[in-house]
Amino acid sequence: MPVRPRYPVEAVVLALAFALAHMQSPLYYSNQNQYFLHGLASGGLGHLSQDWLANTTDPTPVFSALVAVMYQYLGEWSFQAMYFLLLMGYFLSMRWLISAISWVPQSLTFRLVWAAAFIATHAAILRVASVQIFGVDYPWFFHAGVAGQYVLGPGLQPSTFGVLLIAGLAAFANRRSVLAAFLVAAACGFHATYLLAAASLLLGFLVVMLWTNANAGPNAFRALLAASAIMAPVAAYTLFTFASADDPAAFAEGQRVLAYVRIPHHTVISRWFDEVAGLQLAWVVMGLLVLGRSRILPTLLITAAIGLILTAVQYRHDSPTLALAFPWRISIVLVPVATAVIMARLAAQVPDSRIAAWLALAVVAILAAGGAWVTASGAGYRTGEDEAPLYDFIRSQSGPNDVYLLPVRIPAVGTGRGSMSASFTPPPRPKPGSNLIPVDLQRFRLHSGAAIFADFKSVPYRDVEVLEWLRRMKQVEAWYAKDWTAAERLQELRAEGITHVITPADKPLVAIYLHEIYSDPAYIVYHIR
Repeated sequence: MPVRPRYPVEAVVLALAFALAHMQSPLYYSNQNQYFLHGLASGGLGHLSQDWLANTTDPTPVFSALVAVMYQYLGEWSFQAMYFLLLMGYFLSMRWLISAISWVPQSLTFRLVWAAAFIATHAAILRVASVQIFGVDYPWFFHAGVAGQYVLGPGLQPSTFGVLLIAGLAAFANRRSVLAAFLVAAACGFHATYLLAAASLLLGFLVVMLWTNANAGPNAFRALLAASAIMAPVAAYTLFTFASADDPAAFAEGQRVLAYVRIPHHTVISRWFDEVAGLQLAWVVMGLLVLGRSRILPTLLITAAIGLILTAVQYRHDSPTLALAFPWRISIVLVPVATAVIMARLAAQVPDSRIAAWLALAVVAILAAGGAWVTASGAGYRTGEDEAPLYDFIRSQSGPNDVYLLPVRIPAVGTGRGSMSASFTPPPRPKPGSNLIPVDLQRFRLHSGAAIFADFKSVPYRDVEVLEWLRRMKQVEAWYAKDWTAAERLQELRAEGITHVITPADKPLVAIYLHEIYSDPAYIVYHIR
């Protein structure tokens, strides 16, 4: 049995410091604008229940139900409180995992030095410094996966429950096999795209259990049963809701639009595999080598092999459906685990001394204070602050039947990493030919509580709804590109239920049916007479 030191107060204090050092974005940021929509509409925020997207098929119903309950009974502060707890859970899971490695010292010096090193790889203050000095958020790549995917992002969202994958791996390292299977399966309950990663980890658990212990059959069966109780319903919901082929042509086109129009920075290997991704893979290999003989090593090797094989298949056959299964998503576990293990190996080289322990504790305190400063100063996850007056006006004036038309467009697919909304680099603004997703007006729904016609950031996942989203986006582009005085324009807007039109202040609109009701230095709002 691995040695598991019990220092609960120390562990909680260090986890608190980690959560402070990491920090989180203000509500609502980036992906939260999509994944909170169904829950907040159900919870009664503004007039979101009238929004078209809020009435499409929900890809994350458990998360949405959680959001609705928390909003109704606790308020919005609870979203950030829950993410804070998940940050603590992430740190405690990594600490528990490291404690199960045979060569890890159990001294106070080691624990504090490892905590300081591990927190430093996630610390907001160092990420801000990296962007200021180099223009790139380099620390981000020590705990994010490839293809712009991650466990810990700006704030609470379904993918954040990938913390349960790491907790499950830690439980397995400490020979809590049934608990491990339950935890990795529970991650799928919040985000179905974890199904492949969870299944790979579960397979690794079962192989190790049966290979190392001839009498492990009953325990392996219990682990499989615990995982299946969660994963089977999630898989069934996903299959029959989003993968039904009532119209094979619509399904194929919907998959193509999602993979190659909406999220190619997550799905197209040629877009995300670059020098940085190659270095991250090398980092994973180093972590596995440093890990040495460990109960979790075969599991990590199996999951990595599955990911690599399926990635190679995707590269060879270029299937939108396989791309949307994200075979490379297991990297969101492999990269931070490698970081934790490598930091442990480095910390193990530090001589056990009171001076080293106090210095490490001082570093932890500085990083925690730095995270608090980044939060207070707004130096972290930045957005277009010039939108705030617009949201205040819409929130005070909009009614249940109002639908706003926003000046949004489909960015050029292009090449490169695409929009890295989880890093601390400055937010992208609209530029002709850019492959980045602009942050402009992403927050409109959740900050104003008003319904809109469509935007690029938030998208449905069911095939027919994806095609309707694409139609709406193309219609928006056509409207803003043409003459608003055209005879058919008013009829087209009314047919779509649009009651208000928004445009940048430097691009005013002129039409007899448009009545200006608001303007500021950034935007103008028109009411359709």
